[in-house]
Amino acid sequence: MLAVGDEAVDSHDNLSYITVCIKKSENDQLTHGIILHVGKSNWRVCAVSAVVSYLAICPASPGPSFICEDEIVLSRHRLGLELSSALQSIEYDSSLYKAHSFRIGAETAAARAGLSDSLIQTRIRWKSLAFMEYIRVPMEQLVGVAGHLVA
Repeated sequence: MLAVGDEAVDSHDNLSYITVCIKKSENDQLTHGIILHVGKSNWRVCAVSAVVSYLAICPASPGPSFICEDEIVLSRHRLGLELSSALQSIEYDSSLYKAHSFRIGAETAAARAGLSDSLIQTRIRWKSLAFMEYIRVPMEQLVGVAGHLVA
């Protein structure tokens, strides 16, 4: 779970990316922690702008970064429930979508935008191919990924 302070912006004056520190995840079996750099897309829908706007209205007190209006932590399970409810409200078949659909969609969009397999694998921390652990992608290239993603 992300906690307040696990996110940082490169500059409040000229925002181009955020840094997210994931202290523990299922992809980090040894709990070394992972630092992600997420670039601003400059599109109408932008994850970086959304996170910065969200953090601006959240209390800076210690605790989880993402909480719902009812002050319950936004867990993976809760995200799935909220996604299902939102899809049902617009009459979509919610059984066709899960929280993991966001990851699948992002990687599909990245592939369609022409990003290399190695950049996609590095960006999302896939470890299915051991040699990928040795690939070093420059941070400038990683933070520029979001600018290439279009629907």
